[in-house]
Amino acid sequence: MVKVLVTGGLGVNGSSVTRRLLELGHLPVVLENRPDHSLTRDIEGQFPVCVGDVTDLSSLVAAATEHGVERVVHMAALMPGQVQADPLSGFQVNAVGTVNVCEMARVVGLSRVVFMSSKAAYGEIRAPENRHPTYRPITEDEPCNPVLVYDVCKVAAEGMGRNYRRDHGIEFAALRFGTIFGPGKLIRHGKVSILSQIIENAMAGVPTTVERGGEQQDDMLYVEDVAEGVVGATLADRLDHPVYNIGSGRGSTLHDFAAAVRESLPGAEIEIGPGLDFLQMGVNYYSVFDIDRARQDFGYAPRYSLADGVRHYLQTMNRLGLDPQKS
Repeated sequence: MVKVLVTGGLGVNGSSVTRRLLELGHLPVVLENRPDHSLTRDIEGQFPVCVGDVTDLSSLVAAATEHGVERVVHMAALMPGQVQADPLSGFQVNAVGTVNVCEMARVVGLSRVVFMSSKAAYGEIRAPENRHPTYRPITEDEPCNPVLVYDVCKVAAEGMGRNYRRDHGIEFAALRFGTIFGPGKLIRHGKVSILSQIIENAMAGVPTTVERGGEQQDDMLYVEDVAEGVVGATLADRLDHPVYNIGSGRGSTLHDFAAAVRESLPGAEIEIGPGLDFLQMGVNYYSVFDIDRARQDFGYAPRYSLADGVRHYLQTMNRLGLDPQKS
């Protein structure tokens, strides 16, 4: 049994990681600044929860030493809208918070930090062959072109993690994820939760209209595949690289996603307009990931098609007693 400190382990992505570690017989030790078990009520009480904050190094050290953890999964973060609105707090949590996690690992003597980075680290996808309409899969060697504050924080955090890896022997690995959908995201993640919006509106019998973006492809993955990647990297014997792409490895459009929703909810009213940039953020974040490095180093393989993800999403909402959020 491996004891793993999971910062943000009750969140949208963290709850799936916490649950997966338990399923495999390991002990997640969750650190949260405000415990909320709405996404983990089915497993509440099966793992310790420490109240703390990643901006407070002492709370990280206390949680790690009290429970004798061996590795760290760092998932606690503020979301893009929050960070853009308050860049100082955003940088302190998302970038300096990651440095605190690495420093805690150094002080306590932990061997590995797995960091939840993002496609935002790539920022603006500029190479024509990686953009619409070609979508050549991007590798981890693609240059980073951060634009918004969230992007800058991810690049800064990754850079500091590489320094801890180089100078202090900590196996720091940043996992860059595609566009994630999963229960709870609509409430917590704002504008970037358009996929959850489509599902939960359909659950509630509310039509969804997306004005534009139907031709835009993107690498979309279900939250259970996020957990598969994180746990795989956490438990691997060794990690030979500091950065890994975690995605589906294929391009999908909102039309593809709407079709997957209609497989489970045939009456869903979903209208998608033509064109590109369905997030309407003015930055071309859209891409398809090359996931060969993660496949080779720790056996990552996405298990969920879009339709499988939608079905599991609905089952999870029902199991946890979560009501759909209309938007």
